[in-house]
Order: sequence, then structure tokens, then C-alpha cells
Amino acid sequence: MAPINTSKVVFLGLGLISGSLALALKRAGWLGRISAWGPRAPSLERGLALGVIDDYDLDLSRAVAGADVLIIGAPPISTGELLADLPSRLRALGETPIVTDLASMKGWVIDQMAESYPRFVPGHPIAGSENSGVTAARADLFEGREAILTPDAGTDLEALNWVTAMWESVGSRVTIMSAADHDAALAASSHSPHMLAYALTMALADDGLNPMRHGGGALRDMTRIAASDPVMWRDVALTNKKSLIHALTAVEDQLAVLKELIAGGEGEQLERYFSICRSIRRDHDAVLNPFKISTGEQLPESDQTDKGRDAE
Repeated sequence: MAPINTSKVVFLGLGLISGSLALALKRAGWLGRISAWGPRAPSLERGLALGVIDDYDLDLSRAVAGADVLIIGAPPISTGELLADLPSRLRALGETPIVTDLASMKGWVIDQMAESYPRFVPGHPIAGSENSGVTAARADLFEGREAILTPDAGTDLEALNWVTAMWESVGSRVTIMSAADHDAALAASSHSPHMLAYALTMALADDGLNPMRHGGGALRDMTRIAASDPVMWRDVALTNKKSLIHALTAVEDQLAVLKELIAGGEGEQLERYFSICRSIRRDHDAVLNPFKISTGEQLPESDQTDKGRDAE
């Protein structure tokens, strides 16, 4: 069932993550109306035709009027623009709905709010896919996944409890942390892997032998997320710059270690390095493969990668 008795949820922006959340809420027993707003009609029309939403409006003020909950599912920079606009717009309407977002960085997004709005609960589901758009939405996308919330001391408790219950109702486990800790952690665990996938793909494309023609499971797994939405990942890179550069520098340091060991023919040290990495990866299998844990499905070894986090 829905976490509290609300009659209207409005998604501001309708894509993979927001569409999946709409479907997941319906599957969880949500009986209220699910509406959407967006700057262009085609994706909203597709969402309506697919049964993801019940209706939509291209006018923002009309769309948010009467809403109990607003869920911002736009790319990061657009999310910031909406958060800058919403407090004054809602005040003019005389309404105070719960507001949450789905953006994959929190500090920059929060800073875009022109004024305090205690019923805003910053959020980020650690789920996604290299596919994008509402046509890729899946009701099971959040099962076994983490949803991170970054409230501060002024966050309204009812709003925080509602958003927490919402994520739990669709199968997510909720973690509370500061926005700064979130952005540092996600720069390392999500944002930098995307940058590495893009860099590897570009390096292979520039190789005259065209090695991608000969790729197998390893190359597929390493480059899968390079097919993610370029606009969203442009926004991520530009709005979490400091943490992302720090994370990429840490990877560069490890690549330098590997290059030195390879150049020096240090076979014993290389094996030790790889063994440590294998142990670390296996220790985190339950987190990185929740799909396998929650369903009992044993994935083939070449498929035991995140079945779609990081393009959210």
C-alpha cells in the first residue's frame, strides 16, 4: 500500500527512473492518481499510452496544483532549475506538498533552492540502466536497491517519513546520510565508473585495429554504461566536479601502480594485487548483485554485473 493516504502524486519529468517509480508505486498498491509534467509532450504521451501515468499537463502550475507529492525526475541541471522555481510557485498557489527528487548528486541540487522549503526531501535511488526514456521503465527496478536520502536538520519529519515509506514500499532499503557524504561516495561508486567506461570506449574507438569488433563479455561489461544518456551524465560531471575529480585521481593512482608492476615484470605482486581486488569484489557481491540475492537466480559469471544502476 502507499505509505500515507495521498490522492495525487505528480512526476516532474518522465523518464526511466521516474517512470519506473510510477510503475513500482502502482504495483505496490498505490490507488491515487499519478500525473506528470514535462516540457515536451512526446514522452508524456508515451507514458500515458504505456499506463505509466494517468494523465499529464504541459503547464507547470496546473500540473502541481492539488498535488500531495511532487517527485522531480528531470536531469540534474533541470532538477536544479525546478527546485529554484518551486517554492515561490507553490507559495503563490497556497500549497505545501511533499517534494523529493531523484538526481544522482545532492549538494549542488540542494544549493539551487532559492529559499527554504522544509518539506523537500532530497533523494537518490541507486538503480537504473544504460537504457533511457519512459519506454525502458520497469516496475521491479528498485527491488533490493538502496535509496539514499539526505535531509538536514530543518527537514519536515512527516515528509521524511513519507518518502522513506515510499521507497520501502517499492522494495528499496533506505540509507540516510549527509549530502556531502553522498556526493563523495557516489562520485567513487557510480560517477567515476561512467567516466571510465566513456574513456575506455573512446580509447578503443581511436585504435586503428578496431578492437571492439573482437570484444567479449569483459568488454561488454566494462562499456555497457557508455551507452547511457549523454545529457544526464554531462550534468552529473558538471555538478559534482570536485568529488568526481578526486575519485578519478584515485583511479589514476592505481593505474600508475599497475603500469609500474607490469613494466617491471612483477608477477608475484601483480597476482597479490589481483587477489586483493577479487576478495574485495566478492565481499560486496550481495550489494552489487541484489537481483540474484532477492530472486535466487544464479546469473552466469559474465552477467554478474550491476543489471542497470548507473544511468539514472
